[in-house]
Amino acid sequence: MTTSALRILIIEGNTAAGNAAMAAAGVGTNADQYAAAVRRTMPEADIRFAHPADRADALPPGVALNDFDGAILGGSSLFVCAQGNAPEVQRQVDMVRALFDAGVPLLGSCWGLQVAVVAAGGDVAPSPNGREVGVCRDITLSDAGAGSPLFAGKPRRFDSLAIHYDEVTRLPSGATVLAGNGHSPVQGAAFSFSKGVFWGVQYHPEFSLSHMALLIRRYGPDMVTQGIYPDQAAMDRETEGLLRLDAGVPDAVALAADLGIDETVTDASMRCREIDNWLQFCRNEKPNRMQL
Repeated sequence: MTTSALRILIIEGNTAAGNAAMAAAGVGTNADQYAAAVRRTMPEADIRFAHPADRADALPPGVALNDFDGAILGGSSLFVCAQGNAPEVQRQVDMVRALFDAGVPLLGSCWGLQVAVVAAGGDVAPSPNGREVGVCRDITLSDAGAGSPLFAGKPRRFDSLAIHYDEVTRLPSGATVLAGNGHSPVQGAAFSFSKGVFWGVQYHPEFSLSHMALLIRRYGPDMVTQGIYPDQAAMDRETEGLLRLDAGVPDAVALAADLGIDETVTDASMRCREIDNWLQFCRNEKPNRMQL
């Protein structure tokens, strides 16, 4: 590995079979979404991928966990509470624990937050409010969140993109709630465990608008049946709007207003700010890790 660029491990949360089903619906992988978000602000990053959902020897050949300056776990179609004993879930929990033991800084979103919480002794359960999908509204920083480097440059209240059933119900010992909203009281958290530090969010700062739209379409029938959208036409209106915004249409301002979303969602530099802040944290920590 190179020594000047940040060495980032991105963990794919889905199985190969799960990703094949997504690909058939035109949806890219969660790991690729995070890689694109990292390269947007840090194109020189040395990114490697791990696939613990599929195999125990998940790391790329010739590398060890402590070779990395940071590790990221994003979304998954798996369920850490309902499928916690499944090998494809347990291997991910074990890898996150090993990263904590190696002292590698961790960033997680959605599934990544939930797996890290469980790995450190907390609990996750289905949200009593059902699924949160599309635009995650009114995420509000706690006092701790407003002062956290994870949210530097973010407004005190903002929207983001999300798709989840489960939520954190009990944080690990010593953890701090950084953000919440009316759907889920833990939308952001930070904690230390073993030798590692974790920053995480329940939403998806890494998602592009088009990726969110394609995911909604992928689960379209469920979205209407579960009452997330009143009908197919309403769902189509939102997904088409998100796709057009991502394409940079001339009427973007009016279209965003029509969809009820602002620059905290439409502006990639604002939407991805948490990722940028974490990368800066890893950059600051790199000299310390090189001495280990």
